Amino acid sequence: MDTQEINPNSEENNISLNKEKDTFIPGGRAAGAGASIEWIADSWNLFKAQPMKWFLLFLAYTISWLALTLVGSIIALIISPFIFAAMLLLIPVFTAGFAVAAEEQRNTGNFQISSLFAGFKKNFGSLIAVGALLLGLYIIGVVVMVLTVGLGVLQLFFAVNNSDLALLGTGGLTTMLLSSVITIIFSIAALAISWFSPSLIMINNLKFTEAISMSLSAIKKNLLGGFIFFILMGIIMQISAIPLGLGLLITMPIYMAAYYTTYRSVFYAPAKKEPSSGSID
Repeated sequence: MDTQEINPNSEENNISLNKEKDTFIPGGRAAGAGASIEWIADSWNLFKAQPMKWFLLFLAYTISWLALTLVGSIIALIISPFIFAAMLLLIPVFTAGFAVAAEEQRNTGNFQISSLFAGFKKNFGSLIAVGALLLGLYIIGVVVMVLTVGLGVLQLFFAVNNSDLALLGTGGLTTMLLSSVITIIFSIAALAISWFSPSLIMINNLKFTEAISMSLSAIKKNLLGGFIFFILMGIIMQISAIPLGLGLLITMPIYMAAYYTTYRSVFYAPAKKEPSSGSID
């Protein structure tokens, strides 16, 4: 497939792949539940237009994380194991690179692999701030989880001492349910903060607080569509992992591109055409 298939000037009504004439919508719009399929299709179209480039981008990302993990392991042995937690700070920096690469492809039909590292050169502070917020959320989540599990263990201890089998059964179930609910809540919160904000920071040059606010607003307007999207992507990834994981070489780049296609769909709409100035006799 050549780049004409994603030509931004085409007549197709494809918001995610339109060019500059689209209008930016502060706070995003409600794209609708059906948009979840569109987001995946748009991501596939980006990948299909430049499959080797997206594969190399995924490879560069994987190698970068492996290198960071290796260095982090060495530092953790020497200084502190908590260094691994600090790696969360870099997640928005890399996801911003996905968006920059996709934006470059939308405008030119191609992109540089070095776009992956664009977040290290531009708006690095704001992206790290998003990572710091993510890290803080995860720490709070772990603390709440530990407290919940601790209370559950204490409840089980009293149940065993009192030979209360009913309490023993319900106590364990309650602890598991609470832990699951806490995990889901903090995962959704982290996702709401980090999904759109890197793109908003890199492409729209928004400040940290503005990007976070708009990301939260957009997620709130697209909860159902987002839920369906992640369910579908999860199913696709599970299926693609069956043949020795080789399918992930396609689905992972598609997932990476989705950071951008969802952003374009939610935060942009086709610009209204100016009425013709011709007079009517």
